[in-house]
Amino acid sequence: MKAWQKVGIITLIVLIAVGIRVFLIYRERHQPVQPQHVAERQLTRDELVIPRKLYIDSIDSAKALDGKTVWVQSGYSLDYYPYAGHRVEFSHPAGVLPSVQPLQIKDIITQKAPASLATRVPKGDKQVFAVFTMPGDPGKDYATAVGFLHGSDSTFFCDQVFYYDDPHQMYNFWGPKIWAAIDQHHPIPGMSELQTAMALGVVQQSESSQIGNRTVHYIAGDQHWTVTFQNDKATTIKLG
Repeated sequence: MKAWQKVGIITLIVLIAVGIRVFLIYRERHQPVQPQHVAERQLTRDELVIPRKLYIDSIDSAKALDGKTVWVQSGYSLDYYPYAGHRVEFSHPAGVLPSVQPLQIKDIITQKAPASLATRVPKGDKQVFAVFTMPGDPGKDYATAVGFLHGSDSTFFCDQVFYYDDPHQMYNFWGPKIWAAIDQHHPIPGMSELQTAMALGVVQQSESSQIGNRTVHYIAGDQHWTVTFQNDKATTIKLG
């Protein structure tokens, strides 16, 4: 074989190899991207329950609550007072509203709170109050702050402090034993953090943000509770 033939064969082999390599690179870069399937965490039944919102942002929209029953969502955080003679009697506090307490709303009113009054709702120029009665005490009217007015601005917390639907029905899959403990405001072993908050309210503190695996301290009115959770189940419950 002549020298020029050997050179031609070697050149041809090199060209074929380069061509194959170019083809493989082209095919690799133009193949459709296959989506990576990441295992998705399944939502729990609790997480599938979305409390209804009314997006109340004015006195007029708050008036839609007149004559309606609501349930306390922000348990043990709402101070309430007797209401008589179209006035909130700040000097005679009635207590703190417990979790899931049903309230029959009668009116939405505004009143200036005393400067010395300690309140979780900002005072602004005037506070906005929901006037209500409670089951078992229909002859007495009470009021609790749900917002405030400041100049031409108004701020309302109704969607944060009230359930507009009966939570007993919203979470009816919890069963009668859990609901009996919630209604008695007394936590029991096996409760989740959500169920415990339903019983003991939202005034709570923890050194951990790992919900379901931590110890939480609750202030439910004049009672102090400490509950430890593992895998979102109450394992240790202490009063005091």
